[in-house]
Amino acid sequence: MIVWNEKVKKSEDVIKSVINELYKVQINIDGVAENFNNGKEQGSVLKLYDKYNPLIDLCLWVYLPSNRSMNNHIEVIVGKHINCNELNMWDGADLETYSFEDVKAREMHKKARDFIMEVITNNLEKTHDIPRL
Repeated sequence: MIVWNEKVKKSEDVIKSVINELYKVQINIDGVAENFNNGKEQGSVLKLYDKYNPLIDLCLWVYLPSNRSMNNHIEVIVGKHINCNELNMWDGADLETYSFEDVKAREMHKKARDFIMEVITNNLEKTHDIPRL
């Protein structure tokens, strides 16, 4: 039996819940979710694409850091598509990092999901109306 790495599984769960939330609120954007692993850190990245201006593409990395004080600690890095290298890792000085932790894993998950939803809507609303289905 193949078992998914806990770090990848938890980060994928956050990304999947963000995608489900986007469907619920009927936000229609293009994107792809992929995994990353550089040997030290592993998790998931959500790449959202703007159809007309690639400079405002958004990349969101979600992962459980190797050096964390508690098990329910997740990091979210916000950047642009130009910050994503060929291994799906973040690269650049203009990245923003946010940490979420909670005694309850479900609460940590919700905090990270809600934050990512806020980042997505705030970034897309700056440039144009978010297309609804």
